[in-house]
Amino acid sequence: MKKSLFVSSVLFLLLGALRAQNKNESNFKRFGFRAGVNFSHVNFAKGVPPPVVPIETNWKAGINIGFLMMVKIADDLYFQPEYAYSQMGGKVKNSDSAYTLNYFSMPLLLKYQVHEKFSLMVGPQFDLLINAKKNVKGNSINITHDTEERSLAAVAGVEYHLTSTFSICARYMLGFNHIGLGQRSDVQEFKYETAQLMACVRF
Repeated sequence: MKKSLFVSSVLFLLLGALRAQNKNESNFKRFGFRAGVNFSHVNFAKGVPPPVVPIETNWKAGINIGFLMMVKIADDLYFQPEYAYSQMGGKVKNSDSAYTLNYFSMPLLLKYQVHEKFSLMVGPQFDLLINAKKNVKGNSINITHDTEERSLAAVAGVEYHLTSTFSICARYMLGFNHIGLGQRSDVQEFKYETAQLMACVRF
């Protein structure tokens, strides 16, 4: 039910932007797709309360792929909502365990065109959990229903435009809220840190 509401809100946002464009045909809009890799880290030290015995984790690679839209707000300033699938997680150091969490993600970004080749972007990102797994010594355990479903983060990034339709982008994402693992047993909390590298194609 929550996932359906999330998808509906995304569609409502996109349709609203399209209606606004129809009212003013001089406005700029472009659609596109993006795909790339996440390097994410689950920081248990930022949980509340922090673990009595420190849990050190390594960064873990995952994929991200999605749809985007650019809407011109003013000269060199754009609103860029996105709807994506994003894979995040982390590996516990000195252990054979790792976490993989898959999300529906919705970044809502403001983009400023600093130069014809460079753009800066900033904004919030909302994530809704699809599924979560913990891998221990090669055995996969489904922890979806024992994991906090929502995540909120701040995103900042830079984009380099190779052509008018193709660009590469680097972003850093810092989680705001605590993500609880083991909500129905022994709760452990963490905050996300994620670096993203992506390629974008616009039409």
